[in-house]
Amino acid sequence: MTTRRVQVLAMVAALVVMLGLRPGPAAAAPAVRPKVAGPQVTAKAALLADPATGVVMWQRNPTVARAPASLTKMMTAITAKASLPMTRRLIVSPSADRVEASHLHLGAGHDITVAQALTALMMISANDMAVVLAQHSAGSVRRFSQAMDAQGRRLGLSRSRWRNPNGLDARGHVSSAFDLAILTRAVLRDRWLAGVASRRQKVAFRTPEGKRHTLWNRGRFLRSYKGAIGVKTGFTDHAGRCLAAAATRNGRTLIAVVLASKDPVKDAAALLDWGYGRGRAATTGAVLPPYVAPAGVRELLADEAVVRPIAQPAPTPAPSPTPSPSPSPTPGASGGTGPDVGLGTIIMVVSFGVLVMLTMRTRRRATRLTTSLESEQPRAIFERRRRKQPKRDV
Repeated sequence: MTTRRVQVLAMVAALVVMLGLRPGPAAAAPAVRPKVAGPQVTAKAALLADPATGVVMWQRNPTVARAPASLTKMMTAITAKASLPMTRRLIVSPSADRVEASHLHLGAGHDITVAQALTALMMISANDMAVVLAQHSAGSVRRFSQAMDAQGRRLGLSRSRWRNPNGLDARGHVSSAFDLAILTRAVLRDRWLAGVASRRQKVAFRTPEGKRHTLWNRGRFLRSYKGAIGVKTGFTDHAGRCLAAAATRNGRTLIAVVLASKDPVKDAAALLDWGYGRGRAATTGAVLPPYVAPAGVRELLADEAVVRPIAQPAPTPAPSPTPSPSPSPTPGASGGTGPDVGLGTIIMVVSFGVLVMLTMRTRRRATRLTTSLESEQPRAIFERRRRKQPKRDV
């Protein structure tokens, strides 16, 4: 590369830098939204979402598979309710009566309606009623677990595998904060289940045999948080303390899921307070899949091929108009803090560089031609003089 070409390229580069450091109004960098401090929670996995839009506002390990404890019963409730008439009478089997506490203590051989069993399932987390509902919906717990997996694929759950209807610790029985938020939304979309989950007053009923039962929802969150509307608590040794919480304030409902928390009520309250406060416009870029109505066991197990394509394997970007708190952009990147040179400016600079290079090339050719002519001129004069001189005899 010649010295002149190096000089030309240096001039072009200097011009680009000069133009880039003096951006016009169209190239001015947009203001960076100040970062909003997140909520302080102790849960190993947590998520805050707006069920109306599906936008995930805050999350921690949202797709990590963990034991869900009795939050499993949300899946049991929506699947059993879609499978059985609410007035059907269910007989308690010996295997259901022997399941670990907590219990409604109805006793083997006694009967209860589907509505009463679902009420006990959601209000006092009755493990025996979970088995009763599963056995009458699918014929066995194993088959009902298969239906739960199919239901998960239908609703868009990607990290959940169900081995029983009550959430007792079992190998391979897992879910995630993201999946449990989808289930919480499904419960809230069912008016009857949402009413049971949000009920603070006692519920009294008589079974078809005349046995009277009085149930209280003793969940601390439902009784202590302003605007709380449920939904489900859970605890096992393996899962730790879990909570799927929801609240409505000023017409807006938010869902908070916390798993393996030191204080689930405090963590859920912190998430919701943040969501209704300084984080009200926040988004993580993830969104819950579109709502799909739960199906009954017969449909789920008869044609799973119809269900599988509906499942979404991963969170999708949220089409939220509100920018989320994010790290400062890289200088020079689009939307960043560095200079932004427009397309017209770039074209102008490139055209100028090409013009300069063409001009220099033309000058070099002219110089070569002049030099050639100057070198040929003395020879031409000498030849003319030689031809004019008379020839001498030797």
